[in-house]
Amino acid sequence: MKVGDLVRVTFPPGLEDRDETATVGIFIRDDTVATGQDKDGFRIITRAFALWDGGVYSTPLDQMEVISEGR
Repeated sequence: MKVGDLVRVTFPPGLEDRDETATVGIFIRDDTVATGQDKDGFRIITRAFALWDGGVYSTPLDQMEVISEGR
């Protein structure tokens, strides 16, 4: 993902404050503070910042899908 990409953010079931299961947002940047380890022990980024509903949120990468690449 690159800055400005249009992304679809899906939400897990059971969130009380969300009526919809997905929304559209804009990818801002990787959240370099939120990391994990891959199977070989290397550090990987697990979240990214996305703008939707007028706010910027740190979102798990597995909940984001690129819809359209920004230019």
